[in-house]
Amino acid sequence: MIDAGALNRRLTLYRPVETVSDTGTTKIGWRSGGTVWAAQESLNLREATRAAGMTDAIEAKFRIRWRQDVTASMEVACGDRRYSVVQVEELGNREGLALLVRAI
Repeated sequence: MIDAGALNRRLTLYRPVETVSDTGTTKIGWRSGGTVWAAQESLNLREATRAAGMTDAIEAKFRIRWRQDVTASMEVACGDRRYSVVQVEELGNREGLALLVRAI
């Protein structure tokens, strides 16, 4: 169970939207997928070690309530910082999600 008091950050979720121009080129834009309350956590040793082996350096971890529509193709914004979601992990039995992110 996620402690509601720990969810003290406001995250805006962004999902990729593919558009095709008049010339036929494809461009990826971002559309807001809503806002959620989140808890920002420091990375534990296992996550930091795993991140060291990844090409995308994980810089932060956010915990949010479980949602079915959150994927690693998304971006999130917290305050004036924007992050790319590197990995999404389910917490418990649909109790929440851990978003491992890197700054963009």
